[in-house]
Amino acid sequence: MTTDPTEQLIRSALHAEADRRPDPRVVLAGLRQAQPRRSRTPLLVVAAAAVVAVAVAAVLVPRMLQRSAPVVGTAPATDQTVLLAGLDDHDTTDSVVLSRFGRDGTAALASIPRDSLVDIPGFGQGKLNSAYSRGKEAAQQQGRDENAAAEAGARTLVDTVQQLTGTHVDHYAVVGMAAFGQLAHVLQGVPVCLRAATHDSRAGASFPAGEQVLDETKALAFLRQRTGLPNGDLDRIARLQAYLRSAANEVIGGGRLADPAFVSALISTVQRNVRTDPGWDLLSFAALVRDTRPADLRIGTVPITGSDLDTPYGAVIGLAPGEVRTFVADLPHSGTSAPDSCVN
Repeated sequence: MTTDPTEQLIRSALHAEADRRPDPRVVLAGLRQAQPRRSRTPLLVVAAAAVVAVAVAAVLVPRMLQRSAPVVGTAPATDQTVLLAGLDDHDTTDSVVLSRFGRDGTAALASIPRDSLVDIPGFGQGKLNSAYSRGKEAAQQQGRDENAAAEAGARTLVDTVQQLTGTHVDHYAVVGMAAFGQLAHVLQGVPVCLRAATHDSRAGASFPAGEQVLDETKALAFLRQRTGLPNGDLDRIARLQAYLRSAANEVIGGGRLADPAFVSALISTVQRNVRTDPGWDLLSFAALVRDTRPADLRIGTVPITGSDLDTPYGAVIGLAPGEVRTFVADLPHSGTSAPDSCVN
């Protein structure tokens, strides 16, 4: 894939801003010009934490560097499908979300369980959560550097999801799971609600029942817990979905994107934790998602055929590819816009 000059500009700007806080007056001026009458950028948060950060950076960084720069580019001529993947410290994929952004203002997110048994192109069967690491390790064995190997890992995951869902992935964003905790820190806490008290010493999770606010440490424990949940990884997926919605509400309700310090912290989080495909024109993408409507966001999980299935790869979640493809094809209508107020 060829490197897009806009992508390089944004990445260079992020590195330049790493050691110094941007001038709040410049950032605020950009925000006021970018959002003249109605809130646009908060909708990116609703979509997903990774896309939020990437798109906000795409809109604001050029403004920091040159006030006359365009706020957004020209929107793509077609809907865009973006794969969002959350990685742990060992390159294991903790979360996989296929997202679609429509030119009509709709958006939809489909979670795919990390323990799903899938065919990984070039590697055979395995758990979905191993696709990235297998692709990256193979590239490293071929002598590729860290960046090239990471891109190979992401492409392997993309190829796996495309084969499973029958849907072409236009772009990807790979996010270190630490970013979700840092988002809670930037937001000064993310409210959630649990149906029952839970405890998992391995994940460092210990939560009472009812409503509570997650700080950075608790947020990571909340999202990583699997032991003690009635439905295992499926409940963990529901937690991620609830967390993203709650974070979105915090931004939209609090008007956080009018705060230069918040924007600066968000951009810093992107720099440390988000990797996107080199060919992604982020300004163009920002033009597409700026008018996404929160009420039209749909969230769902692909249908499964069984959980904790015993295989040579350990306990896995079974999928019926035909059902998955039907679900994804109808993605804008497959999910729900009004999830339960509390999760397991």
